[in-house]
Amino acid sequence: MTKPITTRTRRRRRARIIAPVRRRFGLRTRLTLTFALGAAVLSAVLAFITFGLTRQNLIDQRQSSSVARAFANADRLSVELPYASTPIMVNRDLNSLSHPNDANAALANAGRWYATDPAAFTQIEIPVSLLEMVSGGQAATMRTDVKGSTQLIVGVPVPNLDAHYYESVPLADLQRTLDGLAWTLLISSALTTVAGALIGYWASRRVFAPLLDVGTAAGAIAGGRLDTRLPEGVDVDLDLISKPFNEMAQALEDRIERDARFASEVSHELRSPLMTLAASIEVLENTRDDLPERARTALVLLSADIDRLQQLVEDLLEISRFDVGAITLHLEEVLVVELVYQSV
Repeated sequence: MTKPITTRTRRRRRARIIAPVRRRFGLRTRLTLTFALGAAVLSAVLAFITFGLTRQNLIDQRQSSSVARAFANADRLSVELPYASTPIMVNRDLNSLSHPNDANAALANAGRWYATDPAAFTQIEIPVSLLEMVSGGQAATMRTDVKGSTQLIVGVPVPNLDAHYYESVPLADLQRTLDGLAWTLLISSALTTVAGALIGYWASRRVFAPLLDVGTAAGAIAGGRLDTRLPEGVDVDLDLISKPFNEMAQALEDRIERDARFASEVSHELRSPLMTLAASIEVLENTRDDLPERARTALVLLSADIDRLQQLVEDLLEISRFDVGAITLHLEEVLVVELVYQSV
């Protein structure tokens, strides 16, 4: 029986996926990538919206101007065609119409097809659905492929005549404009992404600068500079870190000073009794020959322990003087082999 996947299970799976990524990339890198990704997404969305609105606006403008021109030409033909008694006159009237140089005009009249460029614009090029709509007395537009080129075909009925006027307007220039716009938006998006990454890197340095100060201060305290503190009052949010850190450093300094004072006081208190014991041992050493064998052995052991204890007290006193700054530690480089040889 399969167990249902709970929310806790999903969190564990997500944590197993995210944890390696966090270990591979540092926090500063992740912050920089987040800025870059945000800039990329934002610029991509704006680019898509800009391209879509511009494309639709340009197509609507081209379509509205083509439809208006087609209606104007159809009205002109409705006046001139009744006086065109021959196909030559019809072609003359058709070629005299106003249309762009790269556009083709055509007329379906009395079962015949007339065109400004019969080889480039034939009735076969027009979609059947568009022909049916125009034949039904309704103006229509459609974008279609004509000999490998995208064309906007406009069809309108000629008023008061059983004729239909068509215009084929190439959209190649419009496509070139849109291609240029697409490349411009793509380059702008890439530059925006790079700018977002740079801003993210700069922001990460600003954000993590206080953490670097904390690390530097902690390293200084670890190196013995117990009076190191973080500045307070610079930023309200940073005070949440600096104040507890300074309190911790002050408590640590006080604790170390108390320990040093305690060690110094204990050492001083032990020094006098040890000197008395050492003097007593020296007196006993003078009468060593008069002591029994077991007493002499005990005297030797006691004398060695007193010497070690005196040396320990002297070391503690020296350490305490070093901690309070009464003496300075001087370091020298030595040859380890020579040191061991001389010690032996």
